[in-house]
Amino acid sequence: MPYSTSTFKALELYALYRVYDAIAEVLVKKNLFRLFVLSLITILLALSTITILAGDYGFQAYTQEQEFRQREFTDEPGHPDIYDPNLHAEVVVEGLELPTTMAFLDSNDILVLEKEKGTVQRVVNGKILPQPLLDVNVAGFIERCMCGIAVSRDTPGHTYVFLFYTESQTADRDDMTANPKAPLGNRLYRYELVDNKLVNPKMLLDLPADPGPRHNGGEVLIGPDNNLYISVGDVDGAFKGEQWQTLTLNYQDGSEVDGRSGILRITQDGGPVPDGGILGDEPPLSMYYAYGIRNTYGMDFDPIAGNLWSTENGPGNSDEINLMLPGFNSGWQEVMGIAALEEGFDPTDIVDFDGAGVYRDPELVWMNTAGPTALKFLHSDRLGAQYQNDIFVGDVHNGRLYHFDLNQERTGLVLPEALADKIIQTPTSSGLEDIIFGQGFAGITDVEVGPDGYLYVVSIGQGKIFKIVPGGPKSPPPPLSFPGGEQVPTADEGEEPTFEDEEEDTDDSTPSQDNGEDSEDTNSQDNLF
Repeated sequence: MPYSTSTFKALELYALYRVYDAIAEVLVKKNLFRLFVLSLITILLALSTITILAGDYGFQAYTQEQEFRQREFTDEPGHPDIYDPNLHAEVVVEGLELPTTMAFLDSNDILVLEKEKGTVQRVVNGKILPQPLLDVNVAGFIERCMCGIAVSRDTPGHTYVFLFYTESQTADRDDMTANPKAPLGNRLYRYELVDNKLVNPKMLLDLPADPGPRHNGGEVLIGPDNNLYISVGDVDGAFKGEQWQTLTLNYQDGSEVDGRSGILRITQDGGPVPDGGILGDEPPLSMYYAYGIRNTYGMDFDPIAGNLWSTENGPGNSDEINLMLPGFNSGWQEVMGIAALEEGFDPTDIVDFDGAGVYRDPELVWMNTAGPTALKFLHSDRLGAQYQNDIFVGDVHNGRLYHFDLNQERTGLVLPEALADKIIQTPTSSGLEDIIFGQGFAGITDVEVGPDGYLYVVSIGQGKIFKIVPGGPKSPPPPLSFPGGEQVPTADEGEEPTFEDEEEDTDDSTPSQDNGEDSEDTNSQDNLF
């Protein structure tokens, strides 16, 4: 029977205890020379004990009831494959340290955030400048990070850079030391770019970072109305204590709204949107565009219909792509995935803010977590007219880039027949061959469209930014491969893609999901980073 990590640690500590006990007996009976030798041994054993307790990352901050892994992406080397024979990926820049998100200042001029260093790097013509534009104190445990960035030139003569990050008290990663310090908060700042430095910081939002450490969200987007849209997850508040179980997490008798679990909307000065709130008139509720969000790390506006679309991460299952109309309720913590499949779900249990909030099922669900992150509409035709105004989505666990057409009404995804129920059961489900655009990116955390109209992909696992451009690769990609070993011929091989039959316990025909309170959201597989 396999042992858990905690069981192994207990066995190791017990073995050390037996050694300590024997040493103590000798110390009582033997002479000073042996006392000296055994004292040295005791010191070495004490260091071993500390190592066992500390684990791979030191004494982790805020002891959790469950264990989380610090990394949930792969750092596999190699070059990504694009499954359109007329396109390929080329490296724009490498050598970045855990890059999370990027924003363009101009063509060949990119700002990049690094997760745990607190840095904003500037990349010009594929080269990282010697000094970062900014270096702040950032918390780094699990999903705490330098999370989101957006650039605005809407004010003549000014270039503003908006940053969302988990601010630490004294130094980078001081929430991961032997004496961990609680973060100051998840904060949104506006900086001004002057003489190659980010200066004049103005805090626009001071949001909770507790209990954490996961589900901070952090995507920052400038909408077509020139307002800021900011994603904030539940910050691990669901099921953890009444003070964090707010109304926006669909607790009917929940605590007061505090900025978590929603898509917030404010002006670029940090003020309320002039048209008034959607869910209420008083802050912070008046800032909410959507709510019931567990963790959203990617969103974008449809350039044709103007609707907001997003990704959302479930508790080890039921990752989602959502269409977010104003007042959208994603349903967490009452439901994740398709509501009809949620055992025991009662629509009357969710909070609707006197009818202003409306629940809507997702447009696609991954039952086996993929960790969807970035979502971007490709508004240009530089990759071909067949991709213009379509959605591209990246995931962090598989390093895959997906492509989706929209229906004529722009309210749903055009999915292959095998995915007509809007459910991807496993990483090898039939139908995936029609929506996987590329893979081998080793954990995607951002996808952007550059001023040149091409698609750019951030790989946190490889520390690179890739650019998708026309032209076939030097050699055709290998057949589309999956973790279970199945292979699907690429489209240019002229064969109809086929999959091996799934085993009974992963049968696509029997979808099921269980995201209820009993699980208490303890699965570490859904960590983004």
